Amino acid sequence: MAAMQLDLLKPDLIRLDWEVNDQQEFFERIAAELLRAGYIRETFHEALVERERKYPTALPTMPEAVAIPHSDVEHIVKPFIAPVRLARPIDWREMGNDDVVHPVRFIFVLGFVQEDRHVEVLQIMLQAFQDPAFMEQLSAAQTPDEYYRVLSGMSGIEAA
Repeated sequence: MAAMQLDLLKPDLIRLDWEVNDQQEFFERIAAELLRAGYIRETFHEALVERERKYPTALPTMPEAVAIPHSDVEHIVKPFIAPVRLARPIDWREMGNDDVVHPVRFIFVLGFVQEDRHVEVLQIMLQAFQDPAFMEQLSAAQTPDEYYRVLSGMSGIEAA
């Protein structure tokens, strides 16, 4: 059974109902926030954009596609998951299938300092994202606290 430490989910990084026009604007905003909060190096933004260009990260989960952009470990200062919900979906290319574009509102920016950490986390997240009730709760959450509570209820999460 995959397990993930609850402390990867950072309540201070939850952003709800951001208004962004496209992926580029999203990446600029989230990188600025992560840098200000001390989670990433200056090189992160460029690395994130470049990696996304080569390896898109939208997952065609139902009921809604979700994106999980990330960079390589050398751009990360301390590990995090930054959960963002957009006010309106933006276009995001599908992982392993560049020709398919999904409207994405739910984005989880992943920052890991060990290469292998993300596999377990992805398994847990993928399972949760395919649960319509879970996604409905993420949609309905009114505050970062509520959003955090929903996320910390994912099966497979362990308190540190």
